[in-house]
Amino acid sequence: MDERDVPRRDGHGRRQAAAIDALLDRAVAAIDSGDRAAATALAGQVLAADEGNADAEELLAAPAQGGEIRRLTILFVDLVDSTALSTTIEPETYRLVVGRYREHVLTTVNRFGGHIGSTHGDGLLAVFGHPVAHEDDMRRAVLAGLEINRAVAKLSTQVKARFGFEVRARVGVHRGVVYLDTTQADVYGLGANLAARVCGLAPPGAVVISEAVARLVRDAFELESCPAAPVKGVAGLIDHYRVLGERPVPARVAQGPIVGRSREWQQLQDSWAQAQAGQLDTPGIVFCGEAGIGKSRLATAGEVLVRQSGNAVLELIGSPFHTDAGMHPVRALIERHCGIGRLTAPAERLAMLTAEMVRVGLDPVRFIPLLAPVLSIDPQHGYQAVPDQGPELYNLISEAVQSYLLAWFGTEPGLVVAEDVHWFDPASLEVLGGLLSAGQGRLLVIVTGRNRDWLPDRWPVNVFELRPLTEDESDELIAALNPALTPQEQATVRSRCDGLPFYIEQVVAGITEVGVPEALYEPLFARLRASAQVVPVVEAAAVIGRYVDTGLLRSVVDMNDDDLDRVVGELAAAQVLEPWKADGWRFRHELLREVAVELAPPTVRRRLHARVGDALCSVGGEPDWGLVANHYTWAERFDDAASAHRQASAAARRRGALTEARTHLDHALTQLDRCPPSLDRDRREIALRLGRGFLAGSAVSPSSPVVAPDLERCLQLVGAEVPTNSRGQTSTAQELFATLGVLTGYYTGRADLNRATQALELLRVALDQWRPGFWPRLAAWSGVLAFLRGEFADAATYLELATGRGAIDNRETETVGFLPIDPIVAARIHLALLRMVQGDVPAAENELAHAARCVEGIGFPQGPYSLAYLRFAEIWVRTEAGQLDRASTLAAEMIEDASRHGFDQWRLRGTIQRTVVDALLTFAETGPSSAFSDYVSRVSDLVDELRAADLNVYLPFFAGALARLLIAAGRFDDARARLEESLGLARETGMCFYDAELQRLLSHTRQDPARRGEDLRRALQSANRQGAYLFELRSALDDFELRGQAARSALAQAIGRVSAESALVESVKATAALGAT
Repeated sequence: MDERDVPRRDGHGRRQAAAIDALLDRAVAAIDSGDRAAATALAGQVLAADEGNADAEELLAAPAQGGEIRRLTILFVDLVDSTALSTTIEPETYRLVVGRYREHVLTTVNRFGGHIGSTHGDGLLAVFGHPVAHEDDMRRAVLAGLEINRAVAKLSTQVKARFGFEVRARVGVHRGVVYLDTTQADVYGLGANLAARVCGLAPPGAVVISEAVARLVRDAFELESCPAAPVKGVAGLIDHYRVLGERPVPARVAQGPIVGRSREWQQLQDSWAQAQAGQLDTPGIVFCGEAGIGKSRLATAGEVLVRQSGNAVLELIGSPFHTDAGMHPVRALIERHCGIGRLTAPAERLAMLTAEMVRVGLDPVRFIPLLAPVLSIDPQHGYQAVPDQGPELYNLISEAVQSYLLAWFGTEPGLVVAEDVHWFDPASLEVLGGLLSAGQGRLLVIVTGRNRDWLPDRWPVNVFELRPLTEDESDELIAALNPALTPQEQATVRSRCDGLPFYIEQVVAGITEVGVPEALYEPLFARLRASAQVVPVVEAAAVIGRYVDTGLLRSVVDMNDDDLDRVVGELAAAQVLEPWKADGWRFRHELLREVAVELAPPTVRRRLHARVGDALCSVGGEPDWGLVANHYTWAERFDDAASAHRQASAAARRRGALTEARTHLDHALTQLDRCPPSLDRDRREIALRLGRGFLAGSAVSPSSPVVAPDLERCLQLVGAEVPTNSRGQTSTAQELFATLGVLTGYYTGRADLNRATQALELLRVALDQWRPGFWPRLAAWSGVLAFLRGEFADAATYLELATGRGAIDNRETETVGFLPIDPIVAARIHLALLRMVQGDVPAAENELAHAARCVEGIGFPQGPYSLAYLRFAEIWVRTEAGQLDRASTLAAEMIEDASRHGFDQWRLRGTIQRTVVDALLTFAETGPSSAFSDYVSRVSDLVDELRAADLNVYLPFFAGALARLLIAAGRFDDARARLEESLGLARETGMCFYDAELQRLLSHTRQDPARRGEDLRRALQSANRQGAYLFELRSALDDFELRGQAARSALAQAIGRVSAESALVESVKATAALGAT
């Protein structure tokens, strides 16, 4: 027995009641099949969750032989004041009146399909559901109760006129578990007794129903809640409701003749004529409206019109199970065209896709790498993946899909039918929008959807919001469907259907089979229950979805192939299913599927969803993990659902869809929250949260505030205790290392170096206790932090250790999968920046080349992210070295790549660098011109944007670049303000790597030579203390220019520290200055 079957007391009474009902249904089925032990166990589960549950107690107390335990609807009718009446009138008159009363009750019960089981004085008990079961027995019982009171009221009028007194009845209806004596056709137990007690709560002439009945018929009848009341023999108060009358039932649409849609039909004909002439200016026709309003009927009419012309039609169909899955309608269409089935092997899928490309005239070499990912075919099965990633790959795939769809039509006019677009994913909507603008006047697109929320304003479409039919139009449709109906029958259908074409068709069809239905739901419900074997099949089909793959259905249903084929034939004959493509079926309408879903008890529905999920996973190749996750969620297999969502996230990430990937991780965490506490659950939550933070960091910034809550939760989960098991079998070692590593990167990105250092030190302690030794990535992070603090000597030590040959062989157990950049790559990049600060440009170039080789082969998003990081550093080096043309080229490449991959932070940084370089080039050519001023203003705005985004790491470099431009423009006060602000940030954060250069630039904003000299002395001291030889040389040159020979010694010392092989402009200037004196 699965403990998840036991309902939890979560405060949601209605939900708990449904779960208890499901357990009781299973118990009844078990005892009816002779499995007394299972029934007893299930009843025990009910009592554990709902102590004192009367139905469960009845199950446990029922006799083991001689009958059945059944859930039946019981009607009890009683003659009001019959005892007093018998004492005031003649016995013969009493017998005559009571006999007429009983005759009316018996006639009415029989007419509604019930059975009189027993009499108690003047009270009569009727059961609905035995010996003949109907799917609307509860409704039949309530209707019978209303009719009984109407019949007794008429009888009372007659009795009053003849005998001078009145008779009245009261009716109670209850549904519950009873013991059914199949031999005597009688019932025993609390269910029967409670029906009599509920009857006693009814006023004369009224029908009262219990809460168990009201919960299921409230949509069919007008009910009035009554105050809970005590009844004899039952503990507690009884909730009950008075039935005021029958409620009008919502109608549902069916396929039928087109009536009342002349304007829409004319538009279809006119648009198709224009498309045939190649002159269709507005290619789209959108039909909007509620379910059953006739959208699909019009779309079908358009399809017939085009096919009759001999032209091609493509169908893109939305699904409620795939609203988050990228391009599912397109995938389904391509698979249908290729003949790809659920069991088709990946290599065969690829071959079939290749054949399809050839058939439509597209180059397989070009299009297979772009369309294969849509069908979840990995490159390992025989094609070369495209090198593009992220948004660029996304755009290329979208363009390839559009090309494929258009290739189907060639140069001929055609039609695309997009149905249920309210269930389209964003990518499919974009594809549809592209088709609307690419048809060249020959492509008609018909779109259907329930509302307009999904409809972009820019689409070139004519929109028709469909309205219900008028009374005259409804009568026209009814007469067209069945001319033999009487005017009264037409009026009945019209009043029930509210002008919805599908509802009208269903009610009219039901008339020919079982008479005019009391409400639309009943004929649909009965049609789904055509035979005993139909029920499990239609339940399974409904769980799979509107479109049912036959092979998948066979995997889910416990039935041999011959029986399944026969049952499917019955459903097709009943117009529930209709053929779909080569080997599938679809529900004739989505509403039929929804009714079918409701047939399955919750436990059955969960089991079916689980089977569908398992079957989808068992197929070779890559399943639709998003769909699998949904089925596991509905099956309440939350653990498996979380795993499937994580797989779906990975698949989306491979397609470059980072937003979709993050959404799946959101869903995975939601499902994991519903799993019982355990160490494994916590580990998985940490991995999911780190993964979500990683994706957010890749798209926005690793230091983005949206990452913080996930990191805080991870720290809470790993706890403060340092794990000591080096095998990681009973501790959260790996999770602790990953969390602290990501936390170090997070604080580093926010320029909070103190907290970054604390996190790194915690990681160092944890690793030392877990397994003492040398950890290259610890050295890498230490080197990066030392560089940012301006501690260049320590930075060199750590970074050289991290990038040394011995470090390559010692990376065991270091978790870097949740970091946008590998710390070793980051170490190479910062070692290059360090060499640049030390004035050794060739050494910096060498480190950049090493870093570039490290980046090669790293997948998305880490590879492209690391490359953006590398380009940022190289642009910095080239700019400091005066190699502006090369810097400009690199910046353009960085901006393009960052935009393609969705890396907003690198796009912004690259834009600033490109604008700075353009400003310097312009100044070199024109001096302080208006064009140069425009560049300076642009850089100022961009640096402000950088600061507003909390992208503070490296901000001193950008502030220095801006100050350099402001000084060149003569805006000394603005430059001084920027520099002082940046130096203040350095003091606040400890990010002092650019202090010497900022202090040197500050001297250029002074008019007073003494103040300028003080700034330069501080710059020289900082550069000398940090070992920033490039900045020291610049400051020494400025000091020499200010003080002349008094600064000669400092300049000579500074140039002596710079590599002789460095081709720095500053070295040339210093050598010339010293030689001239």
